[in-house]
Amino acid sequence: MRILITGAASGIAYLTALTLAERDHEVYLTCHSEKQAETVKQKVKDYKNIKVMKIDITKQEDRKRVLDLNVDVLYNHAGIGLGGSIIEADMDKVRENFEVNVFSSFRLLQLVLRQMVEKDKGRIVVMSSLADTFPIAFAGVYSATKASITMIIKSLQKELFLMATNVKVTLIEPGLYHTGFNEVFLDNKYDDGKYFSDIKKELYNVEHFLFKLFEKKKLDSIVVKIVRAVEDEKPKSVYKAPLSQALLARLYSIFKA
Repeated sequence: MRILITGAASGIAYLTALTLAERDHEVYLTCHSEKQAETVKQKVKDYKNIKVMKIDITKQEDRKRVLDLNVDVLYNHAGIGLGGSIIEADMDKVRENFEVNVFSSFRLLQLVLRQMVEKDKGRIVVMSSLADTFPIAFAGVYSATKASITMIIKSLQKELFLMATNVKVTLIEPGLYHTGFNEVFLDNKYDDGKYFSDIKKELYNVEHFLFKLFEKKKLDSIVVKIVRAVEDEKPKSVYKAPLSQALLARLYSIFKA
């Protein structure tokens, strides 16, 4: 299959690209910038079935380039994280977070989905997060973007069922994995504003400890789920990992006030 993966310069999406290439798929590994793409090209030069491209999903001209590839699978992974309190959030950064994680992801999905519906075949895999379930202080904006894309995809799944199309759409909801994303997110999470300045350091230290305690060092458990979403004849509507964190999210959704 021809598979396009957005935001795959590193982490989960990068390892997924390598795994799918090793399983004899033709992979279009895309990065946000030309600089990232050049770096990744050197890293994957021994993979003959990986083509590295610069695709900035916020740019209309880049999104349209995807249509020329006529892919069988789109794995929509690209996203960014904005930390900070709701009361002091920079609205420009809030808009940027929604633009990347929701609106641009949505626009790309629409373009590829319409092409797939016309062919009556294809698959779209969308990265969300277990953060769409938990309300977390100082992560409200990021969690809201993930909750938004999750609800869009769940609604889309019902629409596709009514259409009786062979196109499948699947959600991926990972928990905490050691990719570097969480560390960057934590470093910019607490504001320099006046409302939480007296407890900021304490909050940072506690969360840094919790990340180190609960982050999964190996990415295999989530990559396996993504590969299943791509390859299984009848994929699930949603895949979650790691199991322990997925169970905690399930318990929370049942017993929350």
